[in-house]
Amino acid sequence: MKKLLLFSLLFFAVFVHGQKKYSINESWKFSRAPLEEGWKKSIDDKNREIISIPHTWNDKDALDDMPGYYRGVGWYRKNVFIDNESENKTMYIYFEGVNQEMELYVNEQLVGKHKGGYTRFCFNITPFIKCGTYNLFAIKVDNAYNAAIPPLSADFTFFGGIYRDVYLIRKEKIHISPNDFASSGVYVKTPRVSADEALVEVKTFLSNKFPRNEKIRLEHHFYSPSGEEIADISGSLRLLSDTDTWDDSKQVKVKNPQLWSPDSPVLYTLKTLVWDEKGKILLDQVVSSFGFRWFEFTADKGFFLNGKPLKLIGTNRHQCYENFGFALRDEMHVKDILLLKEMGANFLRVSHYPQDPVLMDLCDKLGILTSVEIPIVNAITEGQEFLDNSLNMIKEMVKQDFNHPSVVIWAYMNEVMLRPPFSGERHKQYCQEVNRQARTIDGLLRKEDPSRYTMIPFHGSMTAYEAAGLFDVPQIIGWNLYQGWYGGTFAGFDTFMDLFHEKYPDKPSIITEYGADVDPRLHSFSPERFDYTAEYANLYHDHYLKTIIDRDYIAGAAIWNLNDFHSEARGNAVPHINNKGITGLDRKIKDTYSHYRAFLSKNAVILIGSKEWKIRGGVETGNGKCVQPLRIYSNLLEISVMVNGKSLGTKIPVKNNVAEINIPFENGINRIVASGMKDEHLIRDFYQCDFNLIPASLTGKNIPVNGINVMLGSSRYFEDRISNTIWIPEQEYKAGNWGYVGGNTFRPKSNYGNLPASDLNILGTTQDPLFQTQREGLESFKFDVDKGKYALYLYWAELVPASKKETLAYNLGSDASYDSLETRLFHVKINNEYILKDFNIATQCGTERAVIKKIEIDVMDNNGISIDFEAVKGKPVLNAVRLIKLN
Repeated sequence: MKKLLLFSLLFFAVFVHGQKKYSINESWKFSRAPLEEGWKKSIDDKNREIISIPHTWNDKDALDDMPGYYRGVGWYRKNVFIDNESENKTMYIYFEGVNQEMELYVNEQLVGKHKGGYTRFCFNITPFIKCGTYNLFAIKVDNAYNAAIPPLSADFTFFGGIYRDVYLIRKEKIHISPNDFASSGVYVKTPRVSADEALVEVKTFLSNKFPRNEKIRLEHHFYSPSGEEIADISGSLRLLSDTDTWDDSKQVKVKNPQLWSPDSPVLYTLKTLVWDEKGKILLDQVVSSFGFRWFEFTADKGFFLNGKPLKLIGTNRHQCYENFGFALRDEMHVKDILLLKEMGANFLRVSHYPQDPVLMDLCDKLGILTSVEIPIVNAITEGQEFLDNSLNMIKEMVKQDFNHPSVVIWAYMNEVMLRPPFSGERHKQYCQEVNRQARTIDGLLRKEDPSRYTMIPFHGSMTAYEAAGLFDVPQIIGWNLYQGWYGGTFAGFDTFMDLFHEKYPDKPSIITEYGADVDPRLHSFSPERFDYTAEYANLYHDHYLKTIIDRDYIAGAAIWNLNDFHSEARGNAVPHINNKGITGLDRKIKDTYSHYRAFLSKNAVILIGSKEWKIRGGVETGNGKCVQPLRIYSNLLEISVMVNGKSLGTKIPVKNNVAEINIPFENGINRIVASGMKDEHLIRDFYQCDFNLIPASLTGKNIPVNGINVMLGSSRYFEDRISNTIWIPEQEYKAGNWGYVGGNTFRPKSNYGNLPASDLNILGTTQDPLFQTQREGLESFKFDVDKGKYALYLYWAELVPASKKETLAYNLGSDASYDSLETRLFHVKINNEYILKDFNIATQCGTERAVIKKIEIDVMDNNGISIDFEAVKGKPVLNAVRLIKLN
């Protein structure tokens, strides 16, 4: 079995009579459209797309410039050969994840249906198959909005398809049953644990598909982490005909157990065997891993594991990947948990839905504590059907992940009061229904698993959740807080949490979300809120991390998010993506990841920041160099730095795991080495970049080969990683140099002040930041270059949309607001010659669309290039300008 091999679980060389489990992921015929009677054998599949599972049909349209993405029906069809050995056996089909509704047909017969896109499920297909021949499997999948199925809305893309593995499972007629909500059928509890002794309790769900009563022998064998058998339980059991039966709970005591923890994630193994009555034929077996630990959340001192305080620090995680959407291979899930562990994290909020079993297995193996939740997000639908579907998801989640020692929290209703649909008296009724559903869900969680804590993650409004009476429902309050990003200041985070703790001193709390968006192509040395630069996120996390660590009552915190993820409705610097990840969609690390690694790692660390900034640039500041700041992250006390083979002199102190250094970059390749000593071992990191140095004066100087590339209305640098081009911030014109004359920066309004850039999705480009800022009302832009032939590129986008934009609830009032579109008409002259007359960007090119005009210019004298703007109506604008010398 793939996953057992992948995680090197103990392998027991015991022949299990008739048992088999294998994936059927390959060679499905797929149609992204409704098919009339799509289960029929008569349908011609000859020209249909052939796909492999994991698969989603939204991997492309969720990223294109057309608003929305396909949410509807897709059909998967496959002829599956089932051999004669499956005769007189029980056959199941097992799905790890299908989004979000599905119907299964086998040989033109409806087998079953499932609702919900993130939990596992299975069907007994024995009555529907024929052995020794091919069987038609037809699966109808639908990811359309359904008011009865959570999530109703969310800040992530609802990728449709069969996006996790599909298996066939063959078992004897007597077997350990997967029919208890697709669980393993074996439940391991550790109701009492101490360093001296632990109690283990096992319960098994068994199935007898014979039309007669049968007797069996059931055995449980317990193995230590080293593989030594330490205990066993066995006994006979009578199974009623054609029935699923619970075995009575069995208990064993383990002396001096090895305790599971992030530093020592030791796993015990339980092997459950089902024999025939005489004990000669092994009918079935299930191998389960479990761990011994005890834990507690307190309101004043935080979290305790095995009697010791432990601050939970980690991330959230969405199951997204560049070019794959949700349809990830197992090794991609593995990579994410390895990244988390390498960072030194001990906590993962599995959000906003249960994820691949591979991920949960690795959290157990590597020592990552987890919170898992069902996807009720933003709001509920009133009524019993929505609640019943939610309760079913709760049972699936709890039963499927029950045995994982990493799980310490079950959660639900993320930010459920963020988008209440009513006001006035009707709002009060809605709040009552939210409360009723929350209490029902919480009650079920405590019934199904009283050993774990329950949690609701709130957004930053105490009054909203007080109105719904939710503070006394879950055992833990999670807080999703973004002060200093969506609005307010960093200090507002401290104030909010202190006020909460003062008001609710007996309520344990976790920071379940916090973060700031980073487009790793953007940088600024004067960062500000909503500029999407790495430097602003650095300031944000500097503050939040210190506050979280300094307050004992905060049990832990999960950064939003481990990785960037898809959110189709977003514009921003990278449209359709939420960029709050500390790694990218491609899992390239950002500065914030390096900062947390330097803080959390127990190994000596030196990590140079902004290492993915390969193409840099700037204006000469003196001596043929440009001095720019650089962050280096370390858990050493001091470090040394060399630039292009020369030492910067004295050792540089590290404060709060950060060293801030001014680097004198020179034109061309720059090599930086940071080093330090730990226990007589040399620790080093390296950084190399290509620097595009622009002369301080253009008079008598050649401009760089890559030209002078300027973003107007901006203090940001933008690295075009496709063309290896660096764009630098604007500057005011001075004689002998270059820059703008007159005008103001365009700054969209929001509820929390003006924004440094537009949040619009700019159509016709992937280089949105070049077009999301502009200078308006400018008179000229000048380059005091020498004689020669030049190519001039003028970049425009009309940033006042033609129609009102829908606000995103997740932006918490920080959406840009725009004045109504008015006529903007202007002329453009270059060196006193009109190039454009009566230029109207909106009517000639459209709003929110990238426009680039290229003009070749022969400079015949020493007067350089002057681009002049004449207003006819409204204010002239310019978003960016690029100049290269042709000869």
